[in-house]
Amino acid sequence: MLRIVENESSVRRYQRQFARALKAATNETIPVKLGHPGASEKATVAWSERLGIWFFSRKIAGSRYWNAFGIGRPADGDVIAITCEINFPLCGIDRRTGGAFAEDHRGRICVVHRGRLGGGRRGIGKTLFNDRYRGVWEVIDDGGEETPAAVIGVLQSPRFARQIAQFVRKIALLKEEAVARSTQAELTFDDLRLREDLLGASYSGHEPETGSNCDHGLIVRDLAEELKGSGLRAGNDGRRDLLAVDRRGRIRALFEVVTEASLPALQAGAARLLLNAPDAPVNPLLALALPVAPDNALLEKLKRLNIEPLIYQWAGERAVFPGLGSLLPRLTNCDLRTT
Repeated sequence: MLRIVENESSVRRYQRQFARALKAATNETIPVKLGHPGASEKATVAWSERLGIWFFSRKIAGSRYWNAFGIGRPADGDVIAITCEINFPLCGIDRRTGGAFAEDHRGRICVVHRGRLGGGRRGIGKTLFNDRYRGVWEVIDDGGEETPAAVIGVLQSPRFARQIAQFVRKIALLKEEAVARSTQAELTFDDLRLREDLLGASYSGHEPETGSNCDHGLIVRDLAEELKGSGLRAGNDGRRDLLAVDRRGRIRALFEVVTEASLPALQAGAARLLLNAPDAPVNPLLALALPVAPDNALLEKLKRLNIEPLIYQWAGERAVFPGLGSLLPRLTNCDLRTT
């Protein structure tokens, strides 16, 4: 179980690491006015073209470390709205503050969020977060209380800045849908796209299996971009991690991503592929994206189930798929049998 970090000097050190990791991913600073309920203030935000987000960070004496985020590059002098905040108390436990640093059993420091959302609009708050946010959920030791929280990322990860950006984009979509009062419609081929807000698990009230899954959405996103670069459309629908569609609108492949090489994780990924395959109108290729190659015995079982292992590697902060090229001809050239 993750345990909230309460020590003041530790929180101060982790806040500095948090800000440094984000600043390393930015390419310019922009003077703006940050708008929030009742007031706005002058600030210089840091913009990351690569991540597509801006952030502003400062210490509020006697209160908290304030970390504000938004989507899209603002113009100089603009009054801009804050998409979300990942704030940390200066020390101790403060459940009114959404963010916290939490340590796992390996000594890794995770950034977690309790789901307190601002914005000053009706319907946007903790209930919306608990009901609609999909990602990595864990029950944390919150100063002696067990509290469900979303795990945003691992501070020591080389992909930490991407993990934070993913969270910010998810919150932006969450708020947009709450305001529009839209519901999840049935997926059509015309609007097939990758929706980051549908990546990850919903909160179920049960503690998930151990292991960090904060890279899951990043891997799915990188795979979708590689498929698009090969002339296929790729998207998700909340049940399947990723599906690839050809120019005629036919589902050619289903992909499931697992982030750890444990047998339960591999079995769960294979089961999701098999359970979702009958929903496709044709027999698609089934691919299980794995961090390492399975042993021979498991590989034979996957082959008997017509599941292709697709190994991914990390090139810097991006996932790459060396074996994808060998699968592409089967997605673009082979005849499909109708079910």
